[in-house]
Amino acid sequence: MKKTYLILVGCCILAAAAAAALLRPARPAAAPTADILSPAPTAQLVIDPNAGPSPTPAPTEPGVAIPGWGGIRLPSGSTQADVSLFNPEDNEGWYYLTFQLILKETGETLFQTGLIPPGMYCNKVELSRELTPGAYAGTMHVQPYTLTDPPKPTNNADFDIQIHVL
Repeated sequence: MKKTYLILVGCCILAAAAAAALLRPARPAAAPTADILSPAPTAQLVIDPNAGPSPTPAPTEPGVAIPGWGGIRLPSGSTQADVSLFNPEDNEGWYYLTFQLILKETGETLFQTGLIPPGMYCNKVELSRELTPGAYAGTMHVQPYTLTDPPKPTNNADFDIQIHVL
């Protein structure tokens, strides 16, 4: 009987060890080493023998500062509109700006300003026609011109703008 008891206790210990081994969470895999993460150098990863400093000279003038707006308010039933179109002071000594508001649906120009000097505003525009109340999708075309005589157009910017007619 003592022998049976010892065999039974031994089997229980083995069963408990086996259950513990099966229920134990698996060990996480070892983190990849640098050899696995970094590809070995190949002919495709060498520096091109033709690489060198840029032959393009450094700019001699600053980039154009162009303001942006999310929307513009225009009056209904009138061709006169008070606006606030600004040429930033950062353009001083370099660029005039002109502003052209285009109705996206038709491509119609609603207004276009003359040259606005740096640090100044255009406060009033003449609309091409009276507008009815509503919201319209538009494009504001901003054209910089050099301060030379005569002024010469440079790069330009177009951005979407919401037109609110009240």
